[in-house]
Amino acid sequence: MNVQPSLDRLVVAAVPRDVLVVCGPEAATYLHGQISADVMSMEIGDSTLSFLLEPRGRVEAFFVISRVGSDTFVADTDAGFGAAMTAALERFKLRTKAEFSLQQWTMHAVRGPTSDPEPTVSAVATGPADAPEHVGRPTHWPLAGGHDLLACSASTVSSFGQGAEHVSACEFEALRMAYGLPAMGTEIQPGDIPNETGLVEQAASFTKGCYRGQELVERIDSRAGGRRGIRRFRAAGDIAAGEELRGADGAGIGTVLSAASLAGAVVGFASVRRDAAGEVSLDGGQSVVLADLF
Repeated sequence: MNVQPSLDRLVVAAVPRDVLVVCGPEAATYLHGQISADVMSMEIGDSTLSFLLEPRGRVEAFFVISRVGSDTFVADTDAGFGAAMTAALERFKLRTKAEFSLQQWTMHAVRGPTSDPEPTVSAVATGPADAPEHVGRPTHWPLAGGHDLLACSASTVSSFGQGAEHVSACEFEALRMAYGLPAMGTEIQPGDIPNETGLVEQAASFTKGCYRGQELVERIDSRAGGRRGIRRFRAAGDIAAGEELRGADGAGIGTVLSAASLAGAVVGFASVRRDAAGEVSLDGGQSVVLADLF
């Protein structure tokens, strides 16, 4: 069940992202053994969600990885989390022929009904010496069409999103909560159990073989996927992060992670029990409708 109306206008926003460029002849094999995505199956131009996990299986980073060349990858995550992601990825890079470069870029994000729904990753690089200055890719938001242009300077985006309505960072956050994905630092925290984010099926491969933290992911998946999961919600009144949600019997079933006003309602994400569904309530009795992420 989706609790959001359709996004009936074309919008564009500038969003800061931490970008890690990984180049080198062993970049693909090294990343494949470290992150949850199946890197070796990615073709040039592919882009996918991924986790970087601690050896014990807890979340260190959630990000998008794009293959922009035979030996070149771009991993982008929420602003403020790139340094920790880079340090964690480099931890086991002993005598590996791969170079890491952490940068701060801007993601120019177009969302809406008339945006290109399936662009390929653009501005590909041909080798380590040709690291990209910008990367275009389709959005991974499940409930809205769109595409992104990650750029290290404003000069590459002069005509991107032409004809779209520019929205503020606050409004884009509300749109993310209604149509997009949980984010690092807001809904996903370092140390979280990946199976309780609601994103394992989209961000982790169960066929690629070993990677860091795989054992916990597969063990929890075999046991119904964890005790909690992140869900969307929609409500009519004010809601704040940290408020408790209750089921029909009055028992606590979860916690609000984020909330924002959008189109006369409040939308956001909550961490709730796996069996929670449909209509629940806040402590004060206000009705809250839950929905799946995808």
